[in-house]
Amino acid sequence: MHMKKSIIQFALICAISPFLTHCATQNEVQNLQYQLRVMNKKLEDMKANQVNTIAKRQADSSGQLSQLEQEIMTLKSQLEESKQLNTQLRSELENTMTSYSQQEAAKREEALKRIEEQQKAKEAELAEKMQAQQESLQAMQEARVREADRRAREAKLAAEKARARTQAASSALTAGSAGAIKIGATQQKKLLSTAAAEPAVATQAPPPQAAATPPPAPAAAAATEPEMPQPGTEVVTPSQQPQAKAAATAAVPASTAGGGLAEAKNLFDSGKYQQSFSLYEQYIRDNPSGNDAIEARYMMGECLFQQKEFDQAILQYQKIIAQQAKHPRAAAAMLRQGMAFEKLSDNETAKIIYQKIVSSYGSSPEAAQAQEKLNKM
Repeated sequence: MHMKKSIIQFALICAISPFLTHCATQNEVQNLQYQLRVMNKKLEDMKANQVNTIAKRQADSSGQLSQLEQEIMTLKSQLEESKQLNTQLRSELENTMTSYSQQEAAKREEALKRIEEQQKAKEAELAEKMQAQQESLQAMQEARVREADRRAREAKLAAEKARARTQAASSALTAGSAGAIKIGATQQKKLLSTAAAEPAVATQAPPPQAAATPPPAPAAAAATEPEMPQPGTEVVTPSQQPQAKAAATAAVPASTAGGGLAEAKNLFDSGKYQQSFSLYEQYIRDNPSGNDAIEARYMMGECLFQQKEFDQAILQYQKIIAQQAKHPRAAAAMLRQGMAFEKLSDNETAKIIYQKIVSSYGSSPEAAQAQEKLNKM
């Protein structure tokens, strides 16, 4: 604005200067010329200052633009570097994650293989233990059978000796007594007393008056004389009575030895596990196949379990698992096996059995119980 006013004033002075030259004095003209020079100088100074300022501003602006361009180029380069770093980090991270995943997968596979090997080793060890226990049980059963046979042979031998002694006594009485008593076919076998087994003592002949006396009644004679056995019958003396009783008990037919599954179940419910076990065992000997035989085998294991004979119970359960793996009782037998191993403080074997129940019988109630036990272990 100030520059515009100066230019306007200068123009006015130039316009009125011809008129003033005529009117003004020489001094005034000189003053006016001086002022004009001053004004021109000021104008030139102002132009120079304005041009310098504008140039300076332009130079400053150019410098700022250059600086901005440099800063922009720097930022672009930094962005490119950041992009490259991000790409490199991403690739490194992907490689790291891939290698870590592979390592973890390898570790998991190795752990699974190790677990499978341990499980196979445990199963093999369990099978060996069960085989050894089964052989031990079989040896015990064979020993029991041999002992029963021995007792039966001893009882038979004792009976034969008693028969021989009875026949010898009968022959001696027949040869030494004039008035032998005949034994009828309806008479029964009786035990000989120790007094009857002793040989008769010779007495003096009765006097003639005694001979005239009428003979005693047959009943009285039978009371004083030992009863003779029939041919083909056995006479048992008191000393051989226990052996004969044992032989008679061993000779009882299997059909009369127990009252079947119902009686065995009643004995089990009453807490008489040993008697119940014997009846179940007898039933299996008479009926080795069928669902009732499997149930009887399972109840034999239960009887042993209740008597805290856990190793023997495991063998009974194993027979069901090995012979009838698809039977509903197989899952229950395997579950009771695991519980028996827990009772024997073999938790590792119990854990393996529970895992096998879950994998083999996943839809059964026993699998749910096995999973609960695994969660608690």
